[in-house]
Amino acid sequence: MSSAPSPWRVVGSELVHADRWIRVRADDCVDERQRTIAPYYVLEYGDWISVLALDREGHAIVVEEYRHGAGIVAVGTIGGGVEAGESPDAAAVRELREETGYEAAEMIGLGATWANFGNHTNRVHHFLARGCVRVAEQSLDDSEAIAVHTVPLDTLGEHLSQSYHQLTWYKAMERLDR
Repeated sequence: MSSAPSPWRVVGSELVHADRWIRVRADDCVDERQRTIAPYYVLEYGDWISVLALDREGHAIVVEEYRHGAGIVAVGTIGGGVEAGESPDAAAVRELREETGYEAAEMIGLGATWANFGNHTNRVHHFLARGCVRVAEQSLDDSEAIAVHTVPLDTLGEHLSQSYHQLTWYKAMERLDR
């Protein structure tokens, strides 16, 4: 049996880019066998949230929007970034209201996972929002165009093309004993 790997040592790091969305750094690393891995690019994002929202009838409330990285319009869970000084729970409540105009009677934390632990520093916090009722119009950022739909919960998973949206759905289905 082989021995467990050890964390790399960072012997140098350079900030390549920073703006309000992302920080990109290039690390020079040395592994346990003294091999150099350089540059190793790391994307420093803030944490994200993913909310599977259910209305009072148990239908899933989903958003449909253009995703430029993939170049597609896709159906997904409600989501966004956790702002500086904001808790993931507060971000989930805020994003649900901003993107859909809904509020939840109950917001249930489903845990957190790494977004992409190969080269991202952030985590995705998963939530199940139950008993959602529309209380306002959407309050979208200038760059957002989001359509809101309600769909049957049981078949939603086959329409989610983002991996962590699928994970939120699976976690919610387990919590709901379905």
